[in-house]
Amino acid sequence: MTLLDVGCGEGADSVFYARKGFHVTAIDKNETYLKRFRAYRSDHGISNITILERDALEYGYPRNTYDVISCILVLCCMKRSEFERILEPMKRSVKPGGLIIMSSRNYLDPELKDYKKTQAMIEPNTFHKKEDCCRFLYFIEQGRLREVFSDLEILYDFEGYAPCKYNEHPRHGDSYLICKRPA
Repeated sequence: MTLLDVGCGEGADSVFYARKGFHVTAIDKNETYLKRFRAYRSDHGISNITILERDALEYGYPRNTYDVISCILVLCCMKRSEFERILEPMKRSVKPGGLIIMSSRNYLDPELKDYKKTQAMIEPNTFHKKEDCCRFLYFIEQGRLREVFSDLEILYDFEGYAPCKYNEHPRHGDSYLICKRPA
């Protein structure tokens, strides 16, 4: 089984999938994260992960290649228009019968109110990020993941609150989706 981890960061999800037997292609544009990830992969003798320094927006997304594409908390680090630009290439890149797993911060996120008060939107629900690893912050709209993946079979979707894993806030607004490309 092959898996593309879009926006792999330091590789936690990639390592999880590799240990489950997937041959993982992990892409991210952050050189510092990838350096740490490569060291971890080497130190732990993990041979079924290929790590590529690539921007999710510029990646080639080869047709019918991956059994699974995982894109966890990457959409929120781009403009809404950029998210829309990678949708079709990503859908074509997953094999017929394959899965796409997505998550993003959403319209329920408490930070959205703060951004609306202090910054001008550059696109719908999109702002210049104040700090951290991303230049932009996009809070996906209600029902948007279901809408853009309506041509695939939706196996699971959730819109609601989730705990903040960094304990910066009591909770974040999150959207999750797992969908299957028709065979």
